[in-house]
Amino acid sequence: MSDTAIRDPATFVGVAPHWYLTNTGGLVLNGVVAAVTKRRTVRLLFWGAVAMHLGEAFYSYRAARRAGFTESAPRWALQTLAVGFPSLVALRAAQRD
Repeated sequence: MSDTAIRDPATFVGVAPHWYLTNTGGLVLNGVVAAVTKRRTVRLLFWGAVAMHLGEAFYSYRAARRAGFTESAPRWALQTLAVGFPSLVALRAAQRD
């Protein structure tokens, strides 16, 4: 799609459900292990992953708005917050279409 083409502002592509189980579940499980073991490296891994997901969510919100997906930008951000990179891959594909 060219840059001058009009895009549907509600464009949103959900990711496969297994990404919620693996990525969100893995993050939660890492948080539980970090809390139970109190190991510094595990806590750093958890907070690093949280920071990455927050950064990716912020990026996806801005990228969706720049692509013209103004109505669905919050959905893109929430999905990316939950699953991370698979949502960014879906967003990039939607931008190309």
